[in-house]
Amino acid sequence: MNTGPPYDAGAVILAGGSSRRMGTNKCLLPYQGVPLIQHVANQLQPLFPSVTVSTNTPETYEFLGLPMVCDRVSGQGPLAGIAAGIAASQHPWNFVIAADIPEIPQPLIAEMVRQMPGKQCVVPRTRAGHYEPLIAFYHRALLANMKKNLDCGNFRMHDFLDGVQAAAVLVSEGTIGNLNTPHDYTASTRTKEDKTNNNQQTTT
Repeated sequence: MNTGPPYDAGAVILAGGSSRRMGTNKCLLPYQGVPLIQHVANQLQPLFPSVTVSTNTPETYEFLGLPMVCDRVSGQGPLAGIAAGIAASQHPWNFVIAADIPEIPQPLIAEMVRQMPGKQCVVPRTRAGHYEPLIAFYHRALLANMKKNLDCGNFRMHDFLDGVQAAAVLVSEGTIGNLNTPHDYTASTRTKEDKTNNNQQTTT
């Protein structure tokens, strides 16, 4: 009986953002008693056999005790971070998630896995047609495409997705919550505290 992680894929946490709108490194903001990036890693570790942090400041995240990888060339945005994470992984498929997405919707992960056969990428897309490329599955076969775009100076994730075999999983607005601003962070932590309090009241 297999008691290991349910998904045969690696996981890559993107921790390379500048956090300009937050005003401080959001990866280190406290979330449920631990740094936000630790909260994300804690959710990934039961699901995937390996978790890697893609960052150009590895010394900042040494406390995680996780393998880390840097971009081949800095300043090229999330596409470079994804490429670095996939290149370092031993798994053909990798689940990539930005460190500022605090709650990982597991039903969405399961649905993306179901969409994998015959595809190179599985990415959520809203009804308005907006891709969510920073919480998606990418196959190692895409590395050549990624390198080509990066070498051409085209770092746009949407341009990259338009040129590969991507499966789009429809999601409702609000399914994926990023913490980009102090307001986002305050609202998310307050909502989480309210849910915790309600659960405690229900069980007493």
